[in-house]
Amino acid sequence: MSETDRVVIEGLRCKACVGVTAAERRKPQRLVLDITFRLPLARAGTDDHLEATVDYAAAAKTAQQVAAAKPYRLVEAVAESIAAALLKQCPVVTTIELHVRKFSVPAADAVGVCITRHHTRG
Repeated sequence: MSETDRVVIEGLRCKACVGVTAAERRKPQRLVLDITFRLPLARAGTDDHLEATVDYAAAAKTAQQVAAAKPYRLVEAVAESIAAALLKQCPVVTTIELHVRKFSVPAADAVGVCITRHHTRG
């Protein structure tokens, strides 16, 4: 298995009610996600079967739905929820790297978090 194989979704736009203050959580804010899925891609490349890789349209939709599903206090919580949902949805994935950006600090282009989560196989 090659850990260098990746499927990438860059610049995925989402809406989420996220913020420490109640005022921040009242109105959806724009988030931008970069998602990297690590998995072996040789079988998908030779067999040309979607089941051997990530359905990135479905993954993008799931990420957007999870972000919008409930209010969050922290961007970290948004990231954890999205990563958990995507790992559950994509059993062929070994690792997800997720970068979530929010645009709420006036003096900064963006603030955010980057997390890496691994598939736990029971």
